[in-house]
Parts: sequence; structure tokens; C-alpha cells
Amino acid sequence: MNEIITGIDIGTSKVCTIIGQCDKNGELRIIGIGMYPCNGMRKGVVVDIETTAFSIKKSVEQAERMANQKVTSVYIKIPGGLTEIYRNRGLVAVTRDDKEITAQDVERVLQAAKIMALPSDKQIIELIPIEYIVDGYGEIKDPVGMAGIRLEVDAAIVTGSLTAVQNMEKCVKKAGYTMSGIIVEPLATAEAIMTKDEKELGAALIDIGAGVTDIAVFKSGNLIYTGMIPVGGNHITNDLSIGLKISFEEAEIIKKKYGSVVKVEDDETVKIANIANHSSQETRLNDIIDIIEARTSEIFTMVYEEMKDSNVIDQISTNIVITGGGISFIKGSLDLAESILGKNVRLGLPNAIGVSTPVYSTAVGIVKYVFANRKYLYKKQAEIPKEKDKKKSGVLSKIKDWFNDFWI
Repeated sequence: MNEIITGIDIGTSKVCTIIGQCDKNGELRIIGIGMYPCNGMRKGVVVDIETTAFSIKKSVEQAERMANQKVTSVYIKIPGGLTEIYRNRGLVAVTRDDKEITAQDVERVLQAAKIMALPSDKQIIELIPIEYIVDGYGEIKDPVGMAGIRLEVDAAIVTGSLTAVQNMEKCVKKAGYTMSGIIVEPLATAEAIMTKDEKELGAALIDIGAGVTDIAVFKSGNLIYTGMIPVGGNHITNDLSIGLKISFEEAEIIKKKYGSVVKVEDDETVKIANIANHSSQETRLNDIIDIIEARTSEIFTMVYEEMKDSNVIDQISTNIVITGGGISFIKGSLDLAESILGKNVRLGLPNAIGVSTPVYSTAVGIVKYVFANRKYLYKKQAEIPKEKDKKKSGVLSKIKDWFNDFWI
């Protein structure tokens, strides 16, 4: 079996590409890795199609060379902060004479759950079955093969910005690829770095990128909350650039070389290039640490306030898992997070050779999520309504289709 899956994480500072392949034993292997800088995204939204498309193409080409495979179609992600979660129910009658529930019945009830009034600028990204109900008996995970007259589903409907999705699809097409699907970022990232027990008992996922920080909370195995704060690792770099009067590029180098939130006892001097008078100057290492610590503390405080205001902080009974390339390399950041968030904190890394760094968490997660759900993933999951089809995709049309399914 030579099935390949390509996942692309289009971020504020870079595009990561992962190619996975199903081997002869039915296991997923990572065979291609690519990364290229990107300046065409801001806060999870495309602001420059040309630049983003170029970065996508370069990143995929790197992964293709490593994998020795040609990529034609890809899966991408939508940030959790650009999505909303709604609860809805679907109901259908079981059509077989022997009343045995089939996969087709499950498909119909899931489609029925998607019938809901949506604003014209929103579309359904993902449908997550929480429980199936057969003739009033609930908490069923898989009803196929069971007997019943009436099949219901209680589902979480994840919706996203139609414009954001359309612009990302334009970037993918301009790069020369077909978009096979779009995955909600927290669902993908959790697949790569969170345990089943964490998602079942209650845990949070904090993905700190360059421009934004995505927040997601899981409970009883389901995604129950997504949020986003418009602050990330680039804000630390910007603080260093302004505070030390150096270029953004040198500030990024300084951040990665001396990144820490814990002051050193033997303070030392660091030589930096002053952008004002084009000369070198010296600064104290602890001054650099002060700047980094201040912004890092602010990020974690904002995360805490966001979860507290959304009434999900008490749903976390296991861990808060932190990932992403924004601050994961900063020494002492996990201890600082633990003290501010008041919960157990751990670093989330993909468990795969060659990609066991937070930078690849989402891209690896996309591939793993698609692989794990390949038999059930909706074929129409990432279909973008065309202008001429918008009138046909209204609620009345969906209700008509549902009645046809129900009575046929």
C-alpha cells in the first residue's frame, strides 16, 4: 500500500510540509519534511497570496525531494481561533427491513446534523460525533450493526470563516496543488502530541506560534473550546529589537541564542549591532532576559485570562500541553507557565524520527489525523462553495435533501 498523505502548516513565519506514507504493514511513516520562510500570513489569515503560494511551493518541493514522491494534493489547517463550535443533533429513520443500522444510515444522520442556520460568511469545517442514540439509548460510539428504528447523533459542528478558507485554497492552487481537505488545527496538533487519557480526562493545548497563540480544551475525548490571542514569539523578537535598538533579524538570533526567563547569577555582556549608529555595542545578558521574561509572562497571563473568561479553566484536570516554535525553546518557560496557569504543564513533541520538535507539531498532526480518520473523513469536508452554488447551499435546500434521505 503506497498511499501518501501531505500535510501543510501555513504559519506566520514559515510553511512546514510533512509527507507521510502508509507502509505494507498499514503503519504511517514520515518520509518527507520541508520548511520555508513565509511572510504572507498575519494572525492566521492570508494577506499576500503570491508570497504565501511561493512559500508553499518551496516547502513542498523540499519534502518531495526527501521523499522521492510527487505531491499533487495536500491537506491544510485552519487555526482554532478562526473557528467556532456549535452543538447540534441529527435524526433519521433506519431504512432496512431487518432494522440493522448500516454505514449509510450513519452517513445520513451525520448529514442531518449539519442542517443548521449559518451566516453567509461561515462554512462547516468539521463535524465531530459526540454520541449516537438508538431508540433513546445514548452514549453509543459506533452504532453500525446494531438494531433500531430511529438513529440520532449529538454532534459538535466546527465552523470557520469562508473567506479565510477560500484565500488559503487560492494559495494552494496557485502553488500548483489541489486542496484535499482542511483540518481544524487543534484536532490535528492533538493527534500528534496529546495522549488519549489527556483528551478524555480534560486537558488544554497551547500552540504558541510566531504571530498568534491558539488555545484548545479537550474533555471526554472531544474538542470543547477553541480560542486565540493575537500575540506570539515574534512579539518577543520585536520587543528585543526595540529595547536593544537592533534589527528584527538580529533580535531573532539573540532570542534563540540567549532565550531564557531565568536570570543568571554571573551576569555577562553580549555584543550586539546597534541599528541606530551602525556600530557594535554591549548589553547585559540579564537585560535581554528581562525583556524576554516580560513578554513571555504576558502571553501566559493572557492565555489564563482567556480560559478563565470562557469558563474552561476548571475543565482541565490533567495537563496543559505547550507546543509551537514561538517560545518552546526559551529556558524556564514551562516553569513560568506552570506558576501563572496553576496547572501541570508539559512540552508537546511529535513522536516521530526527524520531526520531534514543536515546530513540526501541527504539520505532523495533520498527516496523523488524516491517516487515523481516512476511512471516515468526509469527502466533502473541504469543498468550498462556488459563487453560483451559494444559493443552492442554503438551509431550505439542505432540509429538502434531508427529507429525501429520511423517507427514501
